Amino acid sequence: MDQNPLARVRIESRKWWDRSSLGRPDKGGLILTPTDVIFCHLHRNMTYPKLDWLDVILADRPELIFESLVNEALRLPGNKVVWHDHFNPMSLSHASGTNALRWNSNGHPDKGPPDSEVRWFHARSDFHPTELLDWTNEVNKVGRLAEILIVDDDLDVVSYRLQEFSPRGEADQKKLALGDSIPLVDRSSFALLESEHKLPSYLGGYVIDENQHQQIKKSKARVYQDLIDRGLFVRSGFKYGVRWRAYVNSDFSDHAPWLISQPDSSPTDWISACQGSRLASGVGKTMLIPVIQKNVRYLGVLRPPSDSRWNLNRRD
Repeated sequence: MDQNPLARVRIESRKWWDRSSLGRPDKGGLILTPTDVIFCHLHRNMTYPKLDWLDVILADRPELIFESLVNEALRLPGNKVVWHDHFNPMSLSHASGTNALRWNSNGHPDKGPPDSEVRWFHARSDFHPTELLDWTNEVNKVGRLAEILIVDDDLDVVSYRLQEFSPRGEADQKKLALGDSIPLVDRSSFALLESEHKLPSYLGGYVIDENQHQQIKKSKARVYQDLIDRGLFVRSGFKYGVRWRAYVNSDFSDHAPWLISQPDSSPTDWISACQGSRLASGVGKTMLIPVIQKNVRYLGVLRPPSDSRWNLNRRD
């Protein structure tokens, strides 16, 4: 909680709470925190508490500009939002790391639990898949959506959803012994294989990559092996800009629903994470980011349905 007294503004009316869940109720009035104040200033004709209020608050809370843009993206479609400043005073349950709670336009904090928990990041912020996956599962286990909003220096905001996936298939793709192949350049090999392997052939044989050799023990081969163990038919994802694409069956009868990055080329910031998500969405697939722990787990960064995209574009 901010210690600056200007970060806690009281008004003697509850109507903004009753209509829009702005602020938090307090003895017949409302307590507004900085994010609430900026929204009310822009959309409820409220003047700042002091002429230099914004300058003083930004010195204590430098993330406020971006947080306020995210708040607008959430609220302007009609959602109700309660920010982290209010969690403890209102005894609102939430996962560790959650920035805000969101209710759909027909909901309200007085009527029931939130529909989602929200985190926001700047586009250049580091991307930490393990921590994000743990947060996602903590949110999902209580029946809430895990929503992420990304803001950039052009004042644009784009929303995503996070979800853990456990892809499964019905393919039987065998690994190959190194002795069965001839080494080629760039860690590829050439092998004479029977047609049952369902691989693209050339000159009576097939080109295979290093991950298909049973002796390889690197982390990326561990992901490859996990995908095979799940019954997926795994092929190169080169044409989609990722390491692998995965099919449910080995006969190519359906499209590959999954695109999978390898551990050493997973997104490092939200720019690259969003790029991968949008690329996958554009071709009707889901981008999976492997998280290697005791088991291999998969984080999906998803574009929400068209009626649940909390985006903001403030450019003319």
